[in-house]
Amino acid sequence: MAEQPQELHVVLDTEGPVAWIRLNRPEKLNPIGQLAREQLDAALKAVERDETVRCVVLIGSGRGFSAGADVREMNGSGGGGRSAEDVGRVLREQYAAMLQRIRNLPKPVICGMNGVAAGIGASFALACDIRIAADDAYFSEAFVGIGLAPDGGATWMLPRFVGRGRALEMFFTGGPLSAQDAERFGLVNRVVPKAEVESECRALATELAAGATAAMAAGKRAVNFAEGASFEDALEFESYIQEIQAGSEDFREGVAAFVEKRKPVFKGR
Repeated sequence: MAEQPQELHVVLDTEGPVAWIRLNRPEKLNPIGQLAREQLDAALKAVERDETVRCVVLIGSGRGFSAGADVREMNGSGGGGRSAEDVGRVLREQYAAMLQRIRNLPKPVICGMNGVAAGIGASFALACDIRIAADDAYFSEAFVGIGLAPDGGATWMLPRFVGRGRALEMFFTGGPLSAQDAERFGLVNRVVPKAEVESECRALATELAAGATAAMAAGKRAVNFAEGASFEDALEFESYIQEIQAGSEDFREGVAAFVEKRKPVFKGR
């Protein structure tokens, strides 16, 4: 009997220097189960290795970004689901690595938040560098509704965006945060009509991919460092980052283009 083709819960496509990672279970608002985790992990590793990829877009199929973890797979009490120990192991051994890979990826990562981002789905959106949200999108930290605490790094990321009090209210109530309020709090970069999310992501990704992506990677690394550092240590770290960039090919090209009054052609190195 021929082997059945594996379902694609995550689809990876490239458009020139831009990689598109698409969560692909639109009929269920793109929940993240075991197969999605495996495929998302593989996609993130692939774009990290691919030197031709200079910008990444993480987006959902259909009308939502991600409704979060596949709760049906978590139904340990009903038989056939995961045990409490399995839940912790998945967080430590699978989600943690993927979320850290997004935050540390030396390429810009744009989230196309084309609808709801709930639970672990919200964590993936928060881990991205830039978020473009549909006008009907919203964040939901709905863990409390099934008797769980927030996870996926949400307790670290969300208070840094919206403040401790507002983050705790979201965690305690599980209530939604609209795209408009998220933009007002600095949680998303811009809100656009739902039909324009993908085109907005494409335009920005194309612009970033044509830029000095090595400098962007250095800036991202410096921001990540500064989030846990003193001002003095951040200044010191910046000096070493800048030392590296001052010896780069893109820096030489940027200076030459400035002097020659032309548009620079950056190569990301």
